[in-house]
Amino acid sequence: MTPAAPPASRPFVVDRNLRLLNALGVFTLAQPGLAIWVVYLLDFRHLTLAQVGIMEAFYWGVKLLMEVPSGAVADRFGRRATFWLGLIIEGAGVTMFAFASNFPILLASYVLWSSGFSFRSGNDQAYIYDALAAEGREREFSKHAGRYQALTTAAFTIAGIGGAWLASVSTLQVPMMFGVVPYLAGAVCLALMQEPPRKLKHHRTSYIETLRTAARALRDVRLVRYALLTQIAIETGFIASILLMQPFLQQQGVPLAWFGLLQTPATLAGAVAAIASARIAHWLGIRRLAVFAIAGVVGGLTVLATIDRSGAFVGFIVLQLAIGAATPAISGYVNDRTDSSIRATMMSVVPLGTSLTFTLVGPFAGIVGDASLRLAFGGMALGILVAAGVSLTLWRATERAIPVEVAR
Repeated sequence: MTPAAPPASRPFVVDRNLRLLNALGVFTLAQPGLAIWVVYLLDFRHLTLAQVGIMEAFYWGVKLLMEVPSGAVADRFGRRATFWLGLIIEGAGVTMFAFASNFPILLASYVLWSSGFSFRSGNDQAYIYDALAAEGREREFSKHAGRYQALTTAAFTIAGIGGAWLASVSTLQVPMMFGVVPYLAGAVCLALMQEPPRKLKHHRTSYIETLRTAARALRDVRLVRYALLTQIAIETGFIASILLMQPFLQQQGVPLAWFGLLQTPATLAGAVAAIASARIAHWLGIRRLAVFAIAGVVGGLTVLATIDRSGAFVGFIVLQLAIGAATPAISGYVNDRTDSSIRATMMSVVPLGTSLTFTLVGPFAGIVGDASLRLAFGGMALGILVAAGVSLTLWRATERAIPVEVAR
């Protein structure tokens, strides 16, 4: 009697797994405390804005150290296993943050929160691309990446509205305590997801070799390198929304219950732009889109730096609109030029770069913001203009120096 053959593994269904990934992203970003977390640290934990900026630098500094190694873990050991690792660590950090009563424990919670997030960022983009590649649908990446970004932004917005209202009728700590719930829901989605099949050009390499291969690709493929640097410079504008939007609303006398609702136009503008990113890039071209995105980020920050009244909030809307339009399209450009064996590692370069810039800009924004929010906005506008302008110039110069079919 011959033994029964093992059951065939369930076939990978692209659209089903992308829906589950979207749900995972929605749940993990549906954090009710994020709309008031700066106010929570300022008013409930009695920190200064400078201290919050230093803590934010600490958060992004940890993420800086973890970003590329976590991407290499995803390339070596699998997308799904890496999601599990990140979900558990990040959930533990969020829970600790809600109950941390002193600065050392807050820093410890930041280590966990940031480390866990590192295993998710970059890996989600690689999962989308690999899933689509299973059916030869790579050209749909920008559309699906934009949809993913829009859905997670909408989840962040809706949760923020509820969290701000909840804080206004209870305490600033209560929304933070509810932050663990989305991770439990996300675990259910992850349990149903499948590992996407990957078309590797070479045999599976070791962890160290994965890092070396990615470093060589980053060194040798100049178009990818300068595109990534441009994206990093553009996304640095996020620090204004992350760290300074809530103090801006507080300075303008906005009631706490309205914080989540008033942040909605800015976050939804970024979500809508992300959905349209692929079409805009097709219409304008990727580098022209980058020009408009840089102008939008710098212009939004300039409005906030020069106008001292509530109407200046439009600067946040323009800022997030510009970032939302650019990032999925540039990510698609990079993905098209990256082998699957190092895709998550390469896609972690942008989070790595933004972690570095946030580590540097966060303390500046907090310390200067304690004295003048407008001065902090102005300094960021100038820095991003210089960094993004140089990166884009090098990108365009490289494109002119190589064959057209390679540049496209």
